[in-house]
Amino acid sequence: MALTFPARFNGPPDSANGGYASGALAQLAPGETMEVTLRRPPPLNVLLPIDSADNRYTLTDQQGETIAVAEPVTEKFDDLEPPVVGFEFDTQPVFADREHPFRTCFTCGPDRAPGDGLRIFSRRVPGRDVLADRWTPDASLTGADGLVHPEFVWAALDCPSGWAAYDQLASGEIAVLGRMTATIHRRPIAHEPCQIVSWARERDGRKIKAGAALYTTAGELMAAARTVWISL
Repeated sequence: MALTFPARFNGPPDSANGGYASGALAQLAPGETMEVTLRRPPPLNVLLPIDSADNRYTLTDQQGETIAVAEPVTEKFDDLEPPVVGFEFDTQPVFADREHPFRTCFTCGPDRAPGDGLRIFSRRVPGRDVLADRWTPDASLTGADGLVHPEFVWAALDCPSGWAAYDQLASGEIAVLGRMTATIHRRPIAHEPCQIVSWARERDGRKIKAGAALYTTAGELMAAARTVWISL
């Protein structure tokens, strides 16, 4: 087995979006809830071998160095923030408050054209300690069944939790995704209006725990993730 991450799905300019890469690897393992630990940035446009043993899937580079590890876990997502129904979002995304570190990121990059990137721009919600944005998946993200591919659901949950984590960083600090645990209850179809709510829980040294959930605009939970971000 092997994976290749096309350049379209970058996070930082020279590596894959962490959520997309994690989601792509997670699909190879038989588990409803998957945890992926990223050990180093996943390179783009390179064939990356995968070793598997005991339901543990290890993505390596061509020299055998570990890039990421995926395994099924038993995880209860019982502390999710509720959907944003009946609330208005701020007009300005949170990156307007600070310099965006990766402006071409597949998920949250403002320099990506509609239909190319996901263009999920997390915004503050007055009266609540969460971030949120609306998202309408493009048809290019779906398969023959009309459903958004799972790796794009993971990508959609990635950066919103990262922007929530950024609220716990000092000026000038940058953080990258270190671990993502996600479950998908239902995948959206093309052009289905959705909303993504994200939050940060705590910081412990360089590690920041955050989360995100994908809902319909009516409040139905479709997917959820817990993330750990690592300050550089």
